[in-house]
Amino acid sequence: MAKYKHDYNVKAYNVDYKPGETDLQYYKRLAKTADQRLVRLERLAEQPGYEKVTQYAYAKAMRDIENYGGGKRFNVKPPLKEDGTVDNTLLREKLADLRAFLTSVSSTKKGIEQVYKQRANTFNKKFGTNFTWQELADFYNSGDADKLGGDGGYGSSTVLKAIGMIQKSKEKISKQIEANKKVTQDRAVVDVALKILRRTDLSLTEDMTEEQLKKIEEDLKKQKQKKRG
Repeated sequence: MAKYKHDYNVKAYNVDYKPGETDLQYYKRLAKTADQRLVRLERLAEQPGYEKVTQYAYAKAMRDIENYGGGKRFNVKPPLKEDGTVDNTLLREKLADLRAFLTSVSSTKKGIEQVYKQRANTFNKKFGTNFTWQELADFYNSGDADKLGGDGGYGSSTVLKAIGMIQKSKEKISKQIEANKKVTQDRAVVDVALKILRRTDLSLTEDMTEEQLKKIEEDLKKQKQKKRG
């Protein structure tokens, strides 16, 4: 039987076939586990600090479920044809979606915390950002990371340094920014930070008022002028 790779370095649910397990048994086992995770994520989203957990793997799972005719769960009952026999083509499609959900780091509380906390700590130390694990998870799962890394065409390290500058400016600690020579003296990073601020399609800046954006932009331009001098 095929072996399936788990997302990230996190102990994940075993989505491999068990010895002697039929396709239907395999499907029911995965569907039952996936539906239980959906319920847990819904409950987790009601807790402070976890409000956005249903925007990650959960949201993708719900879109998949909607494509199969709606409802709120994958359903342990296998998909059937009009004649009552199992629709093996649809069964394989649902199995692929189930595996993707169950091996996703954001399908469990432990996986979300373990990976994003570790990443946030690393990024904050290396790039001067100030991400909480929740903010970093939102940055990746909202699509901001793909927009800035793909469509924007910027290097990932430059983007993260630019975000670090924006975060520090937002918190009104420009003295700390100016003291951090590795971040503030790079004109390319300042340019990217200014471009990020001017974009209207990023969740990263959606909670900022127009006044905040202008002040941050002014602060970044001052840093660029100091570099020229």
